[in-house]
Amino acid sequence: MNDLEKQERMLDLLTERETDGLSEEFKRELDRLTKEFPEWQDDETLGLTAAAVNLSAIKTDEPMPAFLKTKILADSEKFFSAHESGGKVSDFKAKAGQRSSIENEAFSGAGRPERKSSFWNWAGWAVAAAACVALAFNLWTTKAPSELVQNPPAQQNAQVPPAPSLAGQREQLLASAPDAVRSSWTDFDPKQPRSIKGDVVWSNSLQKGYIRFQNLPVNDKTKETYQLWIFDANQNAKTPVDGGVFDVDSNGDVIVPIDAKIKVQKPTMFAVTVEKPGGVVVSELGKVMAVAKVET
Repeated sequence: MNDLEKQERMLDLLTERETDGLSEEFKRELDRLTKEFPEWQDDETLGLTAAAVNLSAIKTDEPMPAFLKTKILADSEKFFSAHESGGKVSDFKAKAGQRSSIENEAFSGAGRPERKSSFWNWAGWAVAAAACVALAFNLWTTKAPSELVQNPPAQQNAQVPPAPSLAGQREQLLASAPDAVRSSWTDFDPKQPRSIKGDVVWSNSLQKGYIRFQNLPVNDKTKETYQLWIFDANQNAKTPVDGGVFDVDSNGDVIVPIDAKIKVQKPTMFAVTVEKPGGVVVSELGKVMAVAKVET
């Protein structure tokens, strides 16, 4: 193997060391060649070449800004002016130009195994590509971050719209259920007016509804709770359907979903009573706060 072939082999090993790493056998071979050609030990163009190979795999969907392209071209001219005077780039190109004659001589025999890639296939332009790519990468990541994040990719996470409020659900029921009925609260005992306002919205087909109050007093949860009762034409008046218990925490509008414990056949009246905490199975109807009669 002549000196030119040894140099080619050494460049192949150096390139593989920078990109894939070397086995122990190849490391020993490289050490031997390095002793013969010590001037290659600290060749900076090889590092740039390896960087070009690695950086070529980096993908970006954003075009390079015009100012950065201009900067790269200007700096690349400075780079080549400085290195051509030292002879390294010209030496690379000269050696690359001799590839065709050496290739027939070195690779025609069966004594040398086929390598997956030869450095000389791209040595003529590798230094230029490495210098430009490494410079672009350095400028892009360190000198001009603000220009590169002007338009970050939009978030693609689907956002679930918030559930409508109880007031919104009540309005939806009124608008969508053809059989929805609406009845206003009145005082159970006109002699003891409580000034409770509001109404009941109920759909028998959906077995769904809401009660709304104004001026219903705040209750002490440790002592009492409110309970809704639904009087059914097909049910004994002494045992109305339990519509659920609820508490009032503050003054103002109060909306509560109706929670009927059994199916309601034909509602005739709704009533709200004051019961012990947790509610009761059968109410004595001792303290009725308000009633809402269903008009037929």
